[in-house]
Amino acid sequence: MTNPLGDVSLTARIAGLTYDLNSEAIRLLDYDLGLATATRLSQRTPGQQGDTDLGFRLAPRFLNLYWIMAAATNTDYRANRKTMLEVFQPRDNDAVVLTFDFGGGLLRNVDVNLDGPLLFSQRVEWIEHCSGVFKAADPRLYHPDIKTVLFNLAGTGSATQGWEIPWEIPWEIGTDTLNATANILYAPTLEGDSGSRLGAVEYPVIRIFGPVENPVITNETTGDVIALTDEGGLVLADETEWVEIDLADPPRRDAKTILDQDGNSAAHYLTPESDFFSWHLAPAGERLPAGNYGDGVNVIRVVGANVTAVTRVVMNYYDRYVGV
Repeated sequence: MTNPLGDVSLTARIAGLTYDLNSEAIRLLDYDLGLATATRLSQRTPGQQGDTDLGFRLAPRFLNLYWIMAAATNTDYRANRKTMLEVFQPRDNDAVVLTFDFGGGLLRNVDVNLDGPLLFSQRVEWIEHCSGVFKAADPRLYHPDIKTVLFNLAGTGSATQGWEIPWEIPWEIGTDTLNATANILYAPTLEGDSGSRLGAVEYPVIRIFGPVENPVITNETTGDVIALTDEGGLVLADETEWVEIDLADPPRRDAKTILDQDGNSAAHYLTPESDFFSWHLAPAGERLPAGNYGDGVNVIRVVGANVTAVTRVVMNYYDRYVGV
């Protein structure tokens, strides 16, 4: 039996194990990684004709997957069923990470949980179909490699995951003042020379290590600013003190946090003018405040006072996409 989707590799990672879900034994028959459902937001005044569009929000992604399981013995048949049950059994706060590998470097992850029954049907001896609907609370797809940008006095960007950053970060240092910028090509095309028009908005995690005072992080491409300069300003005395700005996990407004190394909130240092809830990396095609459209390059500037050679700022993010 030939596999019509044999050019696609599908693996599932859950509870520390990885399973092959497009093999000779368990063959993927159908899937769809197009756009998730979009809902327009709007408002209207009592006398208004029509309404005023306020943008959109993506609903959770519901992914329909179908397999055929083929075995030559009853033992192999039971092993196939066991695999599917192990992968998709319901779990609290633990999604199945599906990785679709289309070849040529095109990989997309999506985190799902079974939403409804896992159906076994149309059994003929040791051949049986399996299908289900799987909910991705975050509808965005993402490349599995985390991107890490490091700002420090060495004047370079680097990555913990083996991603070489092809630019130098210019540092303007007076006696103790940091003013650094980096050009980040977010959600690139497969060729890697430009931003993909299928890119989705990303909310990174940023950790600031001392010593530093009054740090400000600006995305000059979008105009978004996070300034920790209120109430006298944030002061980190040395490298053992740090603050993490988590804009990402999960991507809900009420989940965004600013916490120090002891788990205490540092949000009171955030200025009222800061764009804490909207600060993001912009994909190619996003309409920017000036009315032009982004190309995927985000210019990030980090400013702080009373820094030393051990001061550093680390930003983690994933390249995310609306579909494939």
